[in-house]
Amino acid sequence: MNRGIITKMRIDYDRPVQYTFVVSDNFIPLNAYLNKTICLKWIGKVQCCCGKQLSEFYRQNFCYQCFWNAPQASPSIFKPELCTADLGIEERDLDWEQEFQIDPHYIYLANSSGLKVGITRKTQKMTRWMDQGASQAILLAEVPNRRLSGLIELELKKILSDKTNWRKMLSGVPLALDLKKEKEKYLSTVPADLHQYIIDNDEVTEITYPVITYPLKIPNKNSLSFQKDHVVEGKLLGIKGQYLILDNDRVFNVRRHEGYIIDFLF
Repeated sequence: MNRGIITKMRIDYDRPVQYTFVVSDNFIPLNAYLNKTICLKWIGKVQCCCGKQLSEFYRQNFCYQCFWNAPQASPSIFKPELCTADLGIEERDLDWEQEFQIDPHYIYLANSSGLKVGITRKTQKMTRWMDQGASQAILLAEVPNRRLSGLIELELKKILSDKTNWRKMLSGVPLALDLKKEKEKYLSTVPADLHQYIIDNDEVTEITYPVITYPLKIPNKNSLSFQKDHVVEGKLLGIKGQYLILDNDRVFNVRRHEGYIIDFLF
């Protein structure tokens, strides 16, 4: 048994992707448990990023104080075009924001549940693509800070989705796209004053996931949550994105449950 706080799974690029389930200081090589029964048992407590333990989060895995005051929950986290650290303007904590925002960022196209646009820190590109369950990805531009990546993404979002349809993503491998042609099609959408950041490299990254069987369908009741049931148990049939695919067409979103204190049984 391993007891601790859930954080998002660690991912290593391989064929297929290698997953590590993280429960505090316990690191469980999850691919080894494919086709075996696992059990996640919530003990009824959660822990916020500030260290405070509660019976439930206020919103989005934060306590009340952190949701309204912590830089990790600021509006620019969800709308990067609102970032201001590169302008020397504080939102909630300028030191934290400068470290997080003033770093090279990529704008990319990915095929997860269909074509989408996204942004990520340069150091996190592979992790970001695998977290989203992308099967293909290509870089479109590289900018020096998060705000500029948000401005480019904002324009592309007018004609492209920036969301992954998680049900579709978990239903199987998407039809392959010619991402080089897709990139060429959308380059004109990049604002003229940011064209200098377009990347000439058209290399397409292909990603495969450790899945034995995809769900036939995923009704709402089959999206597992500790708020519905303190125990999530079943045969592990696949891992994709930050989701566990269990028997009987059930799925569990690990990222959504960051901060939950559980026992991992196997």
